[in-house]
Amino acid sequence: MRTGLETMQRLMSLYTAVEQMHSSELQRMMAAVREAQQAIGVEQEMVRTARAEGRGALLTGDRERWTTTEIQQGTAAWRQQDLKKIHREREELNEAVREQYVASRLKREQIKRVIDDIAARMGTEEGRRTQAASDDRFLARKRWTDAREKIREG
Repeated sequence: MRTGLETMQRLMSLYTAVEQMHSSELQRMMAAVREAQQAIGVEQEMVRTARAEGRGALLTGDRERWTTTEIQQGTAAWRQQDLKKIHREREELNEAVREQYVASRLKREQIKRVIDDIAARMGTEEGRRTQAASDDRFLARKRWTDAREKIREG
C-alpha cells in the first residue's frame, strides 16, 4: 500500500503543477481582458475629447479643426468597436480558461482526498498491527506466567 500512496503523491504533484499552470493562464487571460477594457476606456475618452474640441471649433467657426475632430471622433469610435469585439473574444477565452482551471483544481482536490483516505487507512491498519503485537506479547507473557505458577504448584 506504501507504493500506492507514493504513486498517488506523485500524481498529486502532477495535478498541482497542472493546476498552477492553469492558474497562470487564467491570470494572463484576466490581464488581457483588463487591457482590452482599459483600451476601450481610452478610446471612449478620445471620442469625448474630440466631441468637446469639435464643439469648440464650431463655436469659433474653425471649419478645418472641426473636420479634424470629426475624423478623430469617427476613428476613435471605429477603434472602440474593434476593441469591444476583441474584449468579447477575450472574455470568452477567459471563461474557457476559468472552467479549465476549476476542473484541474477539482481533480487535484479529489486526488488529495484519495491520498488522505489511503493515509488514514494505513494509519488505522498500523494501529491495529501495533495493538495486535501488544496483545500477542501480553498473552504470551500471561501464558508464561501461568505455566510458571503451575510448575511451582505442581
